[in-house]
Amino acid sequence: MTESLFLNAISPDLRGSAQDRERFAIDGREPQEVACPESVEQVAEVLRLAYERRLAVVPVGYGAFLHLGGSPRRYDLALSVQRLDRIVDYQPADMTVTVEAGMTLARLQEVLGEHGQWLPIDPPLPEQATIGGLIAANLSGPARLSQGTSRDFLIGLKAVQADGTVVKGGGRVVKNVAGYDLPKLYCGSFGTLGVIVEATFKVHPRPEAQTVISLLFSSAEQAMELALRLLGSELQPFFLELTNFRPLQGKEGSAPAYHLFIGFAGIVEEVAYQRAHLGEVIGDGEATIEEWDVGRAQALRDTLRDFPVAGAAALRCKASLLPTQVAPFCKDAEEEASLRGLPVQLLAHAGNGIVYSRFLRPEGVPLEKLLSLVDWLRILAKKLDGYMVVEAIAPVLRGRVDVWGHVGGAFPLMKRLKETLDPRGILNPGRFVGGI
Repeated sequence: MTESLFLNAISPDLRGSAQDRERFAIDGREPQEVACPESVEQVAEVLRLAYERRLAVVPVGYGAFLHLGGSPRRYDLALSVQRLDRIVDYQPADMTVTVEAGMTLARLQEVLGEHGQWLPIDPPLPEQATIGGLIAANLSGPARLSQGTSRDFLIGLKAVQADGTVVKGGGRVVKNVAGYDLPKLYCGSFGTLGVIVEATFKVHPRPEAQTVISLLFSSAEQAMELALRLLGSELQPFFLELTNFRPLQGKEGSAPAYHLFIGFAGIVEEVAYQRAHLGEVIGDGEATIEEWDVGRAQALRDTLRDFPVAGAAALRCKASLLPTQVAPFCKDAEEEASLRGLPVQLLAHAGNGIVYSRFLRPEGVPLEKLLSLVDWLRILAKKLDGYMVVEAIAPVLRGRVDVWGHVGGAFPLMKRLKETLDPRGILNPGRFVGGI
């Protein structure tokens, strides 16, 4: 068997355990083997051997986000970069850091925090999100509104292509020569173009002060009207989150309610100025302001950040819309879910137009209702000039859902790029858009 030949060709120290195979299962399918290289050279050698034997390879970190994407067509080897967890170079004065792809974001933030700096990206589960996964899955969180995503901070990258060739792009300084932007190419590539092994970021000073204010509304329309007004003002919120539930509280009241959470961050004077002038944007008699104390505010931010992966759910979706279409989407989705007997919690990055939905399936509700709901939500998103992807669904339905949906006009280019960089199609086959 090719797998046996592969196992004989790599060091026993690089092989994962049976527990690793179980941990890296995707939709109930375990890899035949797990490799855990400790250096870039070992990653290259593992990929070279896999390429020769045409083994399907899924790059992984700690496995926290393997629910994202389609089911793999083949799954011979999980290649975990979790042992590549070192700081390669850190220059606090230059505000740049180069780090291996297996380091978690939480650990990197600890190192940067010792110098009053941070990487301004806040995806779910930072204790499990690796740097490689952060880039490959283009993960982000509430701070995306003001800070951006990994592509906005990534200035250099090293990756290993399917055949074991090591490629580099960018550098370790903020200013670099003009040319093809290889680092950006790997952002959101979902492990289909190569295995990211090292990344260089520009970093920022950590905010001196932060505050969180929340407002309660009876409808999404009222909440988003204020959110859009705030975005058009001189104020610059750090994040702007809308929910149809109250985080940190077990049960809602019987009346429908939407909560708008406004975060400000920066130097002390900046935060104080924005907080003082927020009332001018809100106006008189529109809503009651609640300001969160430091301890509860941190717990709130963590809850909002982790919403896309937290809690039980039979279906998780992510819609990408214009901010002006957030309210219509939330209103219609909530009404439709109620008609189908499927409770839903919604969280929107109000300033970005990204809406996460988490649907529960009470006992006795047929699974088929989830399938038809996916179709209905896709039609709704398209009607509002957006699109929707399925991030998680009940395992028995997984093979009956196209998690990515419409591939868009860029797909032919994406396909040619995949065929050029991975001509044998061994990297993450079937996991990305259009079955790439």
